[in-house]
Amino acid sequence: MIPKLNRKFPSTYDMERAALRRMPKFMADYVSGGMGLGLNLRRNRETLDAVRLMPRYLVEGGAIDLSVSLFGQTFGAPFGVAPVGNGGSVWPGSAEALAREARARQQPFGVSTVAVSSLEKLKSAAGDMGWFQLYRPNVPEIEADVLRRAKDAGYKVLMVTVDVPDFLRRDHDIRNNFGSEFSLTDPATFWQLLTHPSWTYASWRHGMPKLETLLHYAPAGIGARERDRFVFGLLPGHVGPEDLRRLRENWDGILLAKGILDPAEAALCQSIGLDGVVVSNHGGRQLEAAPSAIEVLPAIRRVVGPDFALIADGGVRTGLDICRMLAVGADFVLIGRAFYYAMGAMGLAGASHVFDVLTAELRTMMGQLGVTDPRDLPERLITSPELPVGTGADD
Repeated sequence: MIPKLNRKFPSTYDMERAALRRMPKFMADYVSGGMGLGLNLRRNRETLDAVRLMPRYLVEGGAIDLSVSLFGQTFGAPFGVAPVGNGGSVWPGSAEALAREARARQQPFGVSTVAVSSLEKLKSAAGDMGWFQLYRPNVPEIEADVLRRAKDAGYKVLMVTVDVPDFLRRDHDIRNNFGSEFSLTDPATFWQLLTHPSWTYASWRHGMPKLETLLHYAPAGIGARERDRFVFGLLPGHVGPEDLRRLRENWDGILLAKGILDPAEAALCQSIGLDGVVVSNHGGRQLEAAPSAIEVLPAIRRVVGPDFALIADGGVRTGLDICRMLAVGADFVLIGRAFYYAMGAMGLAGASHVFDVLTAELRTMMGQLGVTDPRDLPERLITSPELPVGTGADD
């Protein structure tokens, strides 16, 4: 007998559909939406689907081992939870639940600067599996203090997001009046809350979400609207080569740049002394014309060589997608939306279930491909949608 939860949510696509129905439109659009017409979102999916892998059945059998080593640590599987800003608003307590589950399974959990729980709380939940993602505050003193707090909390991996150089305009958030001045008194917002009672009641019981890490720096005595403006005003922070060099000098742990797509910029990060990059178009949420991670991974791998860590995200929903990313050159995969859709669909019970589903799918796909080690997946690659991008050298 298949357990009821597996029958109801056998894939992350089932979780996604349920989560988007359960959340008010403003929240569903925030989580699922991209930039503009969503072309980059579709590109992520289409280019993943274009990757074909050759199964081999007449091979010597053996036990499949999903564990991988990266940055001197052994992880239980080659994927982890990507940092998702405001992801904890999908369902109250979801970030903490995912962090605890990741810790139990020895898989990374990305902690965003703009999580609705503080970096300290989420590090406590994630333990050694916590990776801190820095949105560089545009006030130097605040940036320095956030980094101090991350060090004091015990983070060993720092991911510096480089693809938020300025404020963004996302059409769906503007239409929904969702942002730094989100208002519960807006009639459309109130109606959405009224017609999604389970989400509204759970969120009301938990309290209004706040970006706790940065809220620490808001001036005392100001109102809620002014406080939100202050916090959101800290977020756009351009990151240039000198910023990375300075961070490299001041951060004695693992340092990654997140949001790299150009092979030349990956090579620059390598020359500065970073430990790797996260090849990512931010889930299609930044530049609609940008390539997908899987399009540029082969070229980046050629430029940086075999020993520079390439972590990738963007559109991954299944164990097969994880195989595709690893086959075209990634060492490790981060997944954002799928994990939080599970929480939106099932509440806190979703944490263990989504890990179970993705792990089972990955194991099944590796069995079909005739590999027992994730590192052997590139041998099964037939085609990948590689772009004619630069080589990292002067053309």
